[in-house]
Amino acid sequence: MANFVEAVVALDYQALERNDEYITDLGFETWLMDNHKWALWVWERHAEGAGVRKFTLVHADYHWDGCYDFFESPAEEAAMLAADLNGLHLLISEDDWIRYDSFIAPAVMRGRFDVVHFFCKQDNEWDIGVGDEVLAASGTTQMLHTSAESLASIDPAYPLIFDLCLDLFNRESTTEYGSDLWPDEEIVRFLNTVQPLIESACLVTISLSFGCSGTSDDTKRLAELVVPIVLAWRAKQHQ
Repeated sequence: MANFVEAVVALDYQALERNDEYITDLGFETWLMDNHKWALWVWERHAEGAGVRKFTLVHADYHWDGCYDFFESPAEEAAMLAADLNGLHLLISEDDWIRYDSFIAPAVMRGRFDVVHFFCKQDNEWDIGVGDEVLAASGTTQMLHTSAESLASIDPAYPLIFDLCLDLFNRESTTEYGSDLWPDEEIVRFLNTVQPLIESACLVTISLSFGCSGTSDDTKRLAELVVPIVLAWRAKQHQ
């Protein structure tokens, strides 16, 4: 448990700030980043290290983040599909083909997931989940959950990756730094409902998403509320 204490103390929540390059390993197979695009690199890094090809993904976020821009650019798509960790890191750093709203579909196309489970609040009828073309090309399926209870009831066939964005807890995620946060009790209730998924996941990725998760102070406060809870649960599984 000492490692858990060190991980929490080492993270200065009030020093967090908007930084597209910020990504840190919190221990217990739990990673924190600002720009959500880095989740793709963390997933691929974990897959390589674990020697596992296929996973099930849970994506809990205000936004669907299911964009895919490669279909009209076969050369770039081929390079992405063949990229190793270093090549993928470079591609993500360029912030062109893979961005904060387009990191899930590339992982799907790389054959990483059997099922993607979405729990998202974005009301956008023309852009829900991952596109049909991506699903058809990859053989992946997706499930859209409207309640935490539905999400918590899943029975993954493959090792689970739990992906969380703090902007899930902001009802006003349509304007930059807009703020309408869930009450703390509602946030904790959601986390408690999906606790078994967080505990059993082989990997957890959390994005701060400054600019979407309320004011800067809101984002820091959300991180200070959510991250220690997640780490405490993860620590129990790694004793």
